Amino acid sequence: MLEDILGLPAHPLFVHLPVVLLPLSALGIFALTLKPAWRPRFAIVVLGVLALGALGAVGAWATGDDLAAKVGLPVQHSELGMWTTLAAVVLLVVGGIWLWRVRRADPASERGVFGWVVSALALVVLVLITLTGHSGATAAWSGVEGATSVVERQTATPEPTAPEPTEPSTGSTDASPTPTAGGVTSEATTPTPAGYTMADVEAHDTPEDCWVAINGNVYDVTEWIPQHPGGPDRIIALCGTDATAQFTGQHAQTDVAKATLETFLLGPLG
Repeated sequence: MLEDILGLPAHPLFVHLPVVLLPLSALGIFALTLKPAWRPRFAIVVLGVLALGALGAVGAWATGDDLAAKVGLPVQHSELGMWTTLAAVVLLVVGGIWLWRVRRADPASERGVFGWVVSALALVVLVLITLTGHSGATAAWSGVEGATSVVERQTATPEPTAPEPTEPSTGSTDASPTPTAGGVTSEATTPTPAGYTMADVEAHDTPEDCWVAINGNVYDVTEWIPQHPGGPDRIIALCGTDATAQFTGQHAQTDVAKATLETFLLGPLG
């Protein structure tokens, strides 16, 4: 399936056709239903616009599945896109027959119910394309806002500062290592965290308590399950597992996904 056009994702490019042309064709059908005298002049024009809009809806739906496989798409937006495409195809078939019939018909002979049925279908398509476009825009902008909030949270975290030097005690200035009970000297060291094990991750394998291991780190993604743009099932299937391959395969080039993941970091995988 076509995924890119001139290096750009194909889905956003195809989307412009139905978003612009389907509402125009719907308005054209409304006008021809109300104004029979306009039909001989504009019926073929409206049919051409409708055909391009419906084909664009099919292209947007198909390329949307490809984009979802890479970066994920909101479930609601995907479902609305499917229904919009089906409605647009139905309108093209039914409305195309009507527009073809009325292009040369006597305006007085085409005042039946057929035109109003086509107008009702056009209204359904107009509502669906509006809802689909709104859900897609909401998902896109909420993703940008989410990325901004992640960056703000990361930059707002204060960096650790070195402890201020202290004055040596007056009792002794000897900085030699401390002898142990066995006579072996040892230097003071800062203990490092042992990290988590895969057994720890596997113990958290439910939607109510979901951990995953990715690229040598452990993340608690329980709160992210209902928010995941690709749907909760994609995260639930990975609970309690090493999801490095799945995450890298879909989000290797997605900075927003990487930044969001870091907000759920628990620690290193030991």
